[in-house]
Amino acid sequence: MALSVVLGTACGGGEGGGGERDGGDLISGPDPGSQPTTSGGELTDAQVSMLSRAPSGWTYYRNRRDTLSRSSGSGHSESHLRTRYNEVAAAQLGADGKVRGNAVFADSSLIVKELIAEGTLNRYAIMMKMRASDNAGDGWLWAYYRPDGSTLISITSRGAACTGCHSTGIDYTRMNDSYP
Repeated sequence: MALSVVLGTACGGGEGGGGERDGGDLISGPDPGSQPTTSGGELTDAQVSMLSRAPSGWTYYRNRRDTLSRSSGSGHSESHLRTRYNEVAAAQLGADGKVRGNAVFADSSLIVKELIAEGTLNRYAIMMKMRASDNAGDGWLWAYYRPDGSTLISITSRGAACTGCHSTGIDYTRMNDSYP
């Protein structure tokens, strides 16, 4: 069985809405419109990492590409972040670029949080909605990747480092309550 993926989400303590679409100076990688196919029906960390580092095709939280200071409730240690959504996930954002209050993200929604320390991209926190995946925790794939694409926390962890904080919020996203 082959699985086609359009894109999906981000992990680790906050999400949001967006409208500004662009590549971003901290992002490198393939177009998020690309559709990797896997045999066996499961995505790999390499594929999810590749999708999360795509240089274009994103919508940013609050329709802005600027970074936000870490919120007091964030589970991430980095001082700044920027959150972006692929086209599938962006369908759940309002005109203000925030997640709609009743949002339920579709499979292939990808949310990427760029975690930045001292002006340097430190890691990506990823959420990708894939309810049928054996690796999904609460319907999402959760992972952390380095800027070079290597894995810090694998999707196979099923969100063990993420779902505690993300159990509240709108469909496990936290940007609206962290950055109202």
